[in-house]
Amino acid sequence: MATFVCVHGAFQGGWVWKRTAEALFSMGHRVYAPTLSGCGFHRHTMDKELGLGAYVRDLTQFFELEDLSDTFLVAHSYSGLICAGAMAELMERLAGTVYVEGIIPQPGKSFASLGGEPFRAMLESRLIDGWLVSPWEAGLFGVAGSPDADWFMARVAPFPLAAFTDPALGELVFPAKRHYLRCAQNPNPMLVAMAERAKSLGFAMHSIESGHCPQMTVPVELARVLATIVDKKNGEAKA
Repeated sequence: MATFVCVHGAFQGGWVWKRTAEALFSMGHRVYAPTLSGCGFHRHTMDKELGLGAYVRDLTQFFELEDLSDTFLVAHSYSGLICAGAMAELMERLAGTVYVEGIIPQPGKSFASLGGEPFRAMLESRLIDGWLVSPWEAGLFGVAGSPDADWFMARVAPFPLAAFTDPALGELVFPAKRHYLRCAQNPNPMLVAMAERAKSLGFAMHSIESGHCPQMTVPVELARVLATIVDKKNGEAKA
């Protein structure tokens, strides 16, 4: 049995992992899916003070209070920044990490810096009251046309601009067992490049036939990939 902590991306909440968690439970694994401050059922607590630093604290405190160890940390999309920011503090509690098209930071740079001018322009176009960003369209989440697209889009909510503009925290360190899962149906050039960066950093590379949110569109298949990755027969990624 493995223990997973699955961290949601921007605009979402722990609810997004529901079906993947159920599939992993049925395979005998233990799964936690924390919801970040101001997100999901905490959306009523959204505050101007929230940003990357607060989300890193959410994650480190979650591990501490749940007394977690020997855990696989699963980072999807934006939460790659959060997980990377918490990695050094959590290292002794981790068995490994799996980035599901997770963003790998560059020290001192923000997500907006990594995305470049087109991404910054998109953030500007979606600003609410100068500090919140409204969710992307279904196509950018990779759920357009899926049976659960309406269910998903009804649950996403605005996310703080600061989370995208705060610089990455701390040094870039990962556990020896580090894996990157590329969503083969996602043509986003930033995430194509992110997979290449993961490979250069020694991540073991994997692929799944889905758009950007496989936990929504192919949740059971994602669970199977995660279960295979943590199998004892899988070795460490190359350093």
